Amino acid sequence: MPVCPGQRLRHGKVRDVVRIPRPHPGTKPGVKVDARSERWREHRKKVRGEIVEAAFRAIDRLGPDVSVREIAAEAGTAKPKIYRHFTDKSDLFQAIGERLRDMLWAAIFPSIDFSTNSAREVIRRSVEEYVNLVDQHPNVLRFFIQGRFPEQSEATIRTLNEGREITLAMAEMFNNELREMQLDRAAIELAAFAAFGSAESATDWWLGPSPDSPRRMPREEFVTHLTTIMMGVINGTAEVLGIQYDPDLPLHNAVPRSSAAS
Repeated sequence: MPVCPGQRLRHGKVRDVVRIPRPHPGTKPGVKVDARSERWREHRKKVRGEIVEAAFRAIDRLGPDVSVREIAAEAGTAKPKIYRHFTDKSDLFQAIGERLRDMLWAAIFPSIDFSTNSAREVIRRSVEEYVNLVDQHPNVLRFFIQGRFPEQSEATIRTLNEGREITLAMAEMFNNELREMQLDRAAIELAAFAAFGSAESATDWWLGPSPDSPRRMPREEFVTHLTTIMMGVINGTAEVLGIQYDPDLPLHNAVPRSSAAS
């Protein structure tokens, strides 16, 4: 009995052979690699980034009341295309807030060194970088601090939470440098939230109510005042926790050994 390709002889009968495809050696079970999908994801990420950059420019130029249509025009596209890459206004505004957070992270952390800087130096340099960012993008800060409509308010809350994460991260760095003391974590978090709230309120005051408002204080003077306010939060927390430290010494030398041991 002739047997064709794809068939085999079993018990005197010709039967079809069903071949089960084997996965490629480099492919994980259950994972389908789709190059087109990956390219599309990268394209969407790139376009989202370009729209966020355009939003920054539009807010800087037109003020905190900028519309999505004006952002689209700045991006060189139509409003409907914006919503092909963002689910709604809140999603767009949140992306703008995340970009602001990333810019602040990128500016602050290369400028400080917790192993060699004193507490005052860390705070002063952080405040300087923050105020530089505010000065470069005042309307973007107004956009979040002085949100005019519901979607902005929701995005403002998320953006402020992102900002608090930075102050919490810095508080954690302070805590790591003083880890021998086993500081009260709740007190550290409270200090971080208080510092961030002070910076937000001070920024709102400094910028004034509208894009046409003059700065209410020279920039360097504002940096000095805000640094003093931030140091007040740190010094007050140290006092409540019974910590004696020198704010002008590197952090690992700032606390006397007797105080650290206690």
